[in-house]
Amino acid sequence: AVNKSLEKKLTTSGSVSISVFDSIRISNPSLSQFVQVLGFTLRSVRSFVKLIVKEMESASWDLDAAASAAVSIYVKNASTVFSRPSHRCFAFESFVCGKMLEGFESPNNDNFEFENLRSVDPVRYLTRNPGSSFAKFVVHKYLSVVHAKMECSFFGNLNQRKLVNSGGFPDSGFFATFCEMARRILLLHCVAFSLSENVTVFQLRRGCRFSQVYMESVKSGDESQFAGDNSDIRVGFTVVPGFKIGESVIQSQVYLSPGNGYPPPSS
Repeated sequence: AVNKSLEKKLTTSGSVSISVFDSIRISNPSLSQFVQVLGFTLRSVRSFVKLIVKEMESASWDLDAAASAAVSIYVKNASTVFSRPSHRCFAFESFVCGKMLEGFESPNNDNFEFENLRSVDPVRYLTRNPGSSFAKFVVHKYLSVVHAKMECSFFGNLNQRKLVNSGGFPDSGFFATFCEMARRILLLHCVAFSLSENVTVFQLRRGCRFSQVYMESVKSGDESQFAGDNSDIRVGFTVVPGFKIGESVIQSQVYLSPGNGYPPPSS
């Protein structure tokens, strides 16, 4: 497993900028560079999630119901109890990460795209290259992540969706934030497959026991609190899937809950 303290430092540091890509030779990246790009990518995911939550609040959504619905997409019959209201954001992060990483295990010829996207404004790139693989990726993921009912509730119409469907690209902060997230996901994919042709994305099942090898908690302090006895600590849901690249494992980030009340993990 990748050194956990290194991963946490790279994921939470605010000092990483777009120059994170400058030192990467896509023909020969290192695993630590993948972890660095992953942290950089997750920050853009969280920025988009914050934007979604803000729009939900403005549209007077029931955030508890929305969070439960987000978790239930990947966990059937989920009834997640959050330790505090602010933790609902992890449910939306789980949804966005799950959708954005679907298909991640499929290799493709992205190295040319990497060189073009490593230091570019993504919306500007899209308008100049509407037939690019990045443009196709953005269209597919936008329509997957931003449901029509969600867009209509947020903006009062489906104009952005219609524009994307017709091959255009909206000039909005919401779409720009989404595109930056999509850019980083695609660049992360490039780095992963430059490291190995064997790339696996894994989610931990609800109710499985906590393991420091394959997972880390998104709630600060959980792991030290439970360090003495992990046997009663169960996964509520996966927030960020883990990665297996060749023989290396990058931990999944999970929302943990006490084992009481959880079904036993399936064999």
